[in-house]
Amino acid sequence: MKVLKSAAWLFLLAWLAFTIPAMAQSGSESEPYQETLQSLLDDLQRTINDADKRMVAHPRFLDELRALVAQYKAKLRPIYLYEDFSDGNYSANPRWIVKSGQFRLVPGGRLWSRVLVERQYQSSSSSSSQDEQPLGLLLKEILKSSRDREEREAAPAPREEEPAVIATLAKIGPTFEVDLNFISDSRWGSTEFVLMGGNPATPRYRLIYHAAPSRDRPMEIVRQRGSRQYTIEAASRFPDLDDGKTHRIQWMRDERGIMKVLVDEVEILSTVEFYYQDDFSGFALINRGGTYEYGPIKILQVKKTVK
Repeated sequence: MKVLKSAAWLFLLAWLAFTIPAMAQSGSESEPYQETLQSLLDDLQRTINDADKRMVAHPRFLDELRALVAQYKAKLRPIYLYEDFSDGNYSANPRWIVKSGQFRLVPGGRLWSRVLVERQYQSSSSSSSQDEQPLGLLLKEILKSSRDREEREAAPAPREEEPAVIATLAKIGPTFEVDLNFISDSRWGSTEFVLMGGNPATPRYRLIYHAAPSRDRPMEIVRQRGSRQYTIEAASRFPDLDDGKTHRIQWMRDERGIMKVLVDEVEILSTVEFYYQDDFSGFALINRGGTYEYGPIKILQVKKTVK
């Protein structure tokens, strides 16, 4: 019996040695199984302790098993939040609450949201200065500008909808990695990914993506306390994500306070931010204009070192 149990343990640990590293390197499909693996390792730990008490295996062998269990546990990161909308709703497991606007699920396990927004008017102008243009072109531009101004004054004010906001409660550690898939089919507006804290949960950090990004409209991280906001850092690159394709966004902070944002595994922002060091209490999505799809969404403990 002792030999059979030892063989079973060795087989199980051999399977874990192959499975856990592979799952740690794979995509979002592996994340839901981490809780199962964690539970399995806990059960194995209890079995080892019981075998030690009943003296049914050699102490050195049990010590080796304990060391292996500790090694494999270190490969698993706690999952604070996971949502792939595979259950066909956002009202349970976890429970999302719509604060304003509308959200609905679409095929592919994504949450869809659209908010009407009007792009700010920008008068057309040539790259050449006015004194370099022929007189006929200059007069044409003057007449066109006059007509545009009259049309704008006669037209009703652009209609803009209120932001769409959806949130869920979750205990999120101060070292975190927000890892989500994101689709934008927008020409203007913005969307935000928000870490909330306190009770009731209120925004602490907001990662903002501006549609039609540029140097004047970069992705940025904002720290918020009540109604006061402070831009921590703005991206130095301006990836255009408004192509209707799936993009991966990773937002993380490690134990040293290094906060980074990666888009499709390319770093676009890096800073140091220590202001909020307590646990967060929730996560929210905000659509301030545009058409977006979100999901799957996972938030987990960051790796020990952010590269």
